[in-house]
Formats: sequence, structure tokens, C-alpha cells
Amino acid sequence: MTEGRLHLLDRAALCYEQAGLPLKAARCRERAGEPAAAARLYRAAGDLTQAARCYERAGDTAQAAQCLLSLGRPEEAANLWLAARNPLEAAWILIVDARRPRRARDLLAEVNPTRLGVVLRRRIALALCAAAEGSVQPLVDALVETERRLADVSPTSERARVERWAVQAADEVGRPDLAAQVFAASYRCGQRGVVERWRAWAVSALGGTAGIPDAEEGR
Repeated sequence: MTEGRLHLLDRAALCYEQAGLPLKAARCRERAGEPAAAARLYRAAGDLTQAARCYERAGDTAQAAQCLLSLGRPEEAANLWLAARNPLEAAWILIVDARRPRRARDLLAEVNPTRLGVVLRRRIALALCAAAEGSVQPLVDALVETERRLADVSPTSERARVERWAVQAADEVGRPDLAAQVFAASYRCGQRGVVERWRAWAVSALGGTAGIPDAEEGR
């Protein structure tokens, strides 16, 4: 594509964005070879199918999978993670969203982690598979270990993923006490944004925020 053509597409996309027409702007960005920008605009326009396709083209598997999950297509989302050679993320979606614990367990058998955060997430995932089959104690043990070892997880982005999975797993089996303990551990670590996440979760799960630190006290 010529430089002049790219310039015209850029100008058109900007005009459409300023006019509040994200779908037309997205098409221009896509034609210009800007899949990440196109994906954001498709999402803003409510076209999650096209957004997922463009995110995938841009190499943003996480956002592509999230779009598919929002569309109620969890197995397709899991397949995106498999194509990206991340069976752990694929397995998590299969457990939590697709309710396919047996297939998830098969994928988890392929994961041989060395980093602590991934070790903890794999254990949580396996324990959630066991819970889906009627045995909750392995998940209780996994979440207690997560609370105890969370401070040792690095980097902070991985610690946030461990926190999210642990809380979601606790919610899956109706154990808000365990979810609260994980939030408390994350708070003690000084994890950014944990107070807001903790309070939002408490409103939904418990109906209130009594006993949770105020936002201004967060670190």
C-alpha cells in the first residue's frame, strides 16, 4: 500500500472517530494494517467478533480471548491460548467458563512450571478440577498455600494473576472466607489496586465492605 493511501486512511479514521463512528474508523484502521487500533475501535462499536479477530492478528491473545468470552464462546477462547502455546490459560478458561474439567486436566498435565506464580496457578487450576468432581479439600489447601506464599511471587503482574485466579476459584466453590484471605495477603504485599478490587468484590460477594481497609489506606 502506498504512503499516500495510508495517509488518506489515517485521515479518514480520525474523521470517523471524531464524528463518533467507531465502526467506520475501525475498518479504515484495519485496511491500513493497524489491527490493534482496529480491534479497539471494533470493540468500542460493539463488534466483538471483529475485535477478537483483529486482536488475534495483532498478537494480543488475552484481549482476543476476552472478546470471545464476552460473546459466550469459551472453547474458541481456549483454543486461542492453545494456538499461542499457553495451555495453562487455556485450561483455566475450560474449567471456569466452559465447564470442561476433564479436558482442562489433560492440558494441565502438559504444564511443567518453574516460576512460583505459575506453580501456584497450576495447583489452583488442578484443585478446581477436583472441586468440580466433588472434592473441595485440595482447593482449600491450594488457596491456603497461595495466601502463605503470595509475597514471594514476582513480578507484580504475575502476583496479580495469582490473586485473580485464587479469588475466582474461591468464589466458584462458595468460600468467600478464602477469597478474603487472599485479598488480605495481597494487601500485605502492597499490591497496587488491591483495595479497590477487594472492596468491589466484597460488595458483590458479601453485600458490604465492613472490615476492609478504606481506599486511601491502600498501597
